[in-house]
Order: sequence, then structure tokens, then C-alpha cells
Amino acid sequence: MEGVLVSAKREGTPITVTVVTDASGMYSFPSDHMAAGDYQLDIRAAGYLLIDPLEVKVAPEQSETVTVDLHLKRTTDLASQLMSAEWLESLPGTHEERSRVYKCVACHDLKPVMESHYDAKTWPTAVERMEKWVPASVIQSPVKSPGNAPADHPDPALTNYLASINLSGNRSKWPFELKAFPRPHGAATKVIITEYDLPGKLSLPHDVAVGHSGFVWYNDFQRSLVGRLDPATGATKEWSLPILRPGYPEGLLTIKIDKDGNAWAPRFFQGCNLVKIDTQTEQSKYWQVPDDVNLPESRCGHVALGAPDGTVWMSDSGGRKMFRLHPDSGQFDVFDSFPGYTADKKATSIETAGKKSNGHRTYGIGVDSAGNGYFADIAGGTIGRVDAKTGQVTLYPTPTPDSGPRRTFMDSEDKYWFGENYSSKIGMFDTKSRTFKEWTPPVPWNGAYPTVRDKNGDVWTVGMSTDYIYRLDPKRGDFTEYLLPTVNANLRRVDVDNSTNPPTIWVAEVHKGKLAKIEPLPN
Repeated sequence: MEGVLVSAKREGTPITVTVVTDASGMYSFPSDHMAAGDYQLDIRAAGYLLIDPLEVKVAPEQSETVTVDLHLKRTTDLASQLMSAEWLESLPGTHEERSRVYKCVACHDLKPVMESHYDAKTWPTAVERMEKWVPASVIQSPVKSPGNAPADHPDPALTNYLASINLSGNRSKWPFELKAFPRPHGAATKVIITEYDLPGKLSLPHDVAVGHSGFVWYNDFQRSLVGRLDPATGATKEWSLPILRPGYPEGLLTIKIDKDGNAWAPRFFQGCNLVKIDTQTEQSKYWQVPDDVNLPESRCGHVALGAPDGTVWMSDSGGRKMFRLHPDSGQFDVFDSFPGYTADKKATSIETAGKKSNGHRTYGIGVDSAGNGYFADIAGGTIGRVDAKTGQVTLYPTPTPDSGPRRTFMDSEDKYWFGENYSSKIGMFDTKSRTFKEWTPPVPWNGAYPTVRDKNGDVWTVGMSTDYIYRLDPKRGDFTEYLLPTVNANLRRVDVDNSTNPPTIWVAEVHKGKLAKIEPLPN
């Protein structure tokens, strides 16, 4: 069997190493990844289970290869192995109906929805309850929205559709066939994946960022916390940040590393505050925007580094502002992201473009080599540019309407890459020619979320609804999909370590409390 993921976890450590079987069903672990110890083996192959748990001992200074044949059996519970995208591909109904269900994967995968017994009468109460939680919520730990405002009454079309696809009415099985995607094959099997369990009963790492001295940094989506991982040992160190707005969600959205190796993180629901952690001294420095623009509805979740003049950009999606910090003086320049926009009126540029957006909201920002600021407008389906000298804002609609542009990356050629989360595409805005290009990964409902380009020119993305790490060759236009061993990991951030050859990819498994290192191998 080709494309079976084989994982080995060493007893007493947080580290799991995974390889993939080739076309002849063979697998092998590189010796430099397997320290001496007792290992538990497991597999991932949709539709199959390992017949018996297997343990393997690697002796100190062992020179002989240990060979273990794996025997699989058909599963009687395919539902427990499905990714959210596979549920969506299995569902009956229109694309619009399934698109509404797709957005549930922000807080959980679709298995709880599909296994529920709510009917058309009881679904509205459940939906109203869930609408009161912020996206940092998970089933075992929901987080209330500030103020806990009452939700709108759910659309009957949605609740009726949900009742038609779950286990309501005492159904013992779903009224449709379950479909799993094919196993990895070819180039997608040429990879080594190392996962690191993070400490704590409920660790929710939202972002991962490659630092200096071999360390990898992460933040937490629910806790006011920044952490550091040593990939060589799996050891972690964590720092708690002060609570600035009691009663508001405490978690972080973004963490980025500057050219000196320092970590930067905006405080998200905790107001428009920015923290810099000096990774050498482990001391923190804080900046806060002026009080008159630090609003109760402010959601400062994103930061952009790398401006030639040393300034740092930060966005406020709730207050619809872009801020430019001068770190030495502490001064902030303030820009309206959408001049003239109010919540009940779309901007003229959007109306004339024939869009059907439901407003504007920034999600992901960047800066070009001239110091101009850029942002992804997830609600309006545009890319915004803030002129560094004049402050003028220009919005550029993406070729696919209402594409949901999200996390972004400015490359060395001033090309601005982003995930088109609602249309499951990758987009690129050439800031010099002011033109777009788009690519579509072959996996349906991939939910492309962030993008990053490596030193070789390949572009990487992930999405919440699948466990794939997608690799795009922009010149050829083809994709390779590397599958993680953990089911429904919930992926929202990807970063690249360009110090290795080929580059190494890092992702945070938000809902599983893990960081994962992906090492592509030559074909």
C-alpha cells in the first residue's frame, strides 16, 4: 500500500516522527531522527487500522536495521478518520449550503456537527449558543464574545439543512456515502514529519515562527502566552503576558520574528497593544496606540515587520485602522483602512466592482521594500495598499469575488501572497504592476489560509479543513500535498526555515496542541 503514514513516538518524550510508504509499500526511518529508546508505532491510512499495537526498541549505538511489517485491517468507523473537507465533499446539497457548514471548522471539525442529534426544532437554539463564542473557542473550552450580545435568530434554511445531514430522527447512519480522499502518492510520500507535543492540558498554538539559534516560537490562541521550542530536544519555555483588558479574550493571533531574532506579538482582543520580546535578554517592551483609537471593539491581531526605515505596522480589524509604529519614539501614525466606510455602507470602490461583500475587515498585513503598508480585506475580498508618504488607501478587488483573502506574505520581489480562504485558492498581488494571479490546489474545500514563499520560490499554504501542507511551484502551477499524521489538526499558520536545504516547513496544529516540522525529500 502506497501512502500509508507510519509514525513512531519515543516513550517519555513529546516527539513523534512520521514517514510515508512508497509505491511498493516500503517505509524507512532515517537513523539521525531515531534516538535510542522504546517506540510505539501507529499509522494513518483512511479506511484502515493497525491490527495490533506495535512497540520497537532502538538500542544505543545500534548498527543493524530493525524491520517491522505492518498488518492493517479495514475500519468499521470511517467517520472518525475523516477530515472536515472530506465530510464536505461527502455531503449532499448545493455548494452554497455546504459553504455555510464549512465555516464551522473555525472552532471545531465537522464530526461533532455530523454526529449530533439536533433536529430542525432544536438546531436554532444550538446555533444561537455557538454564535456567542469567539473563534478561539474549542468544544472543551468555549470563550464568550465580549459583552455576550444576543445572536440573531439562525436562518431556517441553514438549520433545516443541518438537520437533514446529521443523525437526527434516531438515524443510525448518515443519509449519504462517506468519501475519503486518496492516500498520498508519488512526490507526496517523500517527506519526514516531526511533531512536538506542547505542555499544558489545553495548548492551542495559533502561530509558529522560525527564530534564531535553532529555536521555534509559538503563541496560544486562548492564553496570554508566548512559547519557545527547542526542536533538538522537544523542550519548551513559556512566558505569560499581562492581562490588559479583564473580561476580554486573552489569547494571541500572530507572532513574528524580526531580523535580529526578536519576537513581536499584537495583543488581539486585549486592545491595540504591541509587545516585543528580546530573545537574548528575555525582556519585554510594550507600545500602545493613543487612547482615542484604542477602542472597545479594537482587535489588533496582526503585525508586519521589515520596513526599510525600521517602522512596524499593526492592524485593527475591529476599528478598521492601520497603525505604523516608530519604535524609538513610540509614536504611532494612524490610517483609516477603509476611508469613508461605515458598517451599514459599502465603500464605493467595492460597489462599482460588482462585489457582494458584507463589509470590510483586515486580516493579515505586510510591508513592501518602499515601506508601503498592505492588508488583506477578508470581508470585502480586496487587497489594500496604504501609501507610506501620503497615507492614501487604495483597494484592489481580487479576481475571484468574495475570495476571503487572509494571512499574507511579502516576498523579496515585492509580490504579496495570500490565502483565499473562502474560495480555496492562493492569490498573489504584484505590488509593482498592480496585477493579480491565482492558483487552485487540487483538494476541494482546502480553505487556503496563510501563504509563505521559500528561498527556492515555492509557495506554501495550509487550511483549517484539511491536514495537508500544500506546496505550489508558481512557474509550473502544480501542487504537492503532504499529509500530517494527526487527524483534524486545524492549521492556520505556516512558516519556513530557509537555513536548511531544501527549506524546512513548520506549522501549528491549533486544536491538537502540537507543532510540526515538515522536511520534504528529493524525488
